[in-house]
Amino acid sequence: MDSSGKIDYLLIAGAAVLWGSVGVFLRWIDLPGREHFVVFIRSIISLCFLTLVVYASGKREQFRPGKHPFLLVASGALLAFHWVIFMKALNNLSIGDAEFITYLAPVFVALLAPMLLGERLEGTTIVALALAVAGMFLIALTGQDGGTALNGPGILYALTAAVSYALLLVILKKLRRDTPTLTITLYQTGVNALLLLPFCAFRDFQVSTGGWVSLIVLGTVHTAFAGLVYVHAVKKVKAQHVGIIAYLEPLSSVVFGLIFLGEHPGWQDLAGGVLIIAAGAMVIRRAWAGGAGEPGETHS
Repeated sequence: MDSSGKIDYLLIAGAAVLWGSVGVFLRWIDLPGREHFVVFIRSIISLCFLTLVVYASGKREQFRPGKHPFLLVASGALLAFHWVIFMKALNNLSIGDAEFITYLAPVFVALLAPMLLGERLEGTTIVALALAVAGMFLIALTGQDGGTALNGPGILYALTAAVSYALLLVILKKLRRDTPTLTITLYQTGVNALLLLPFCAFRDFQVSTGGWVSLIVLGTVHTAFAGLVYVHAVKKVKAQHVGIIAYLEPLSSVVFGLIFLGEHPGWQDLAGGVLIIAAGAMVIRRAWAGGAGEPGETHS
């Protein structure tokens, strides 16, 4: 694998770690039951930022939907649903529990990728997936001091978020074969905003000054910047590898929860984290040694 391919793996890992802090910002915004408003504002801020990027770069052709307009709209609608349902999970469970249950998604990705993307399911992926899922269960089933106990609605939200994430990744892989990064991210955030507008317009949502700062950070850093990095890098990384590397997100969420919210991990959380890091390291090492990226693809 060339150096650019290795960088793609590191970019996905970096985006995953950054997204692990979303739960902390959501708690600071403090709007439980109003997750659709958070996603709406997050999308509007991201859309404005990305539009400025397009004009500044002089690449106005990025506004054109290309060959797959319906797939772009579908990905945006699915992303809006995923964000809302995932934030509901974060508000109903401890951050670590919500993240790790949601990240059953790589199991679904590993099953869907061979059927829908033609990827060969590798032995390394199966072993790494088993390690990651074992780590997830160690963390999710322990409970955390200062967090929220496991409960039926929260678990259902997290499992639904897992399925929607898996479907979204498969669609994204198809789009990235011939659609530029900026175009995908623009349309996804634009569709998010349009779909949620009827639920948010002319409503009085009380948000503190700190909450607005958190919303701006979510929109610019976590949505626009990290979204661009992720969509750009995912083109040359196999979907099943993306799913396993993304386990760094729930792992980092436990660290952020400890530092900023006082959600203290136990020994099971630490052991689970070691298993997850081992799984990600296996995938990255295998890919770097054998050039396991998508064949014949170049960056836009």
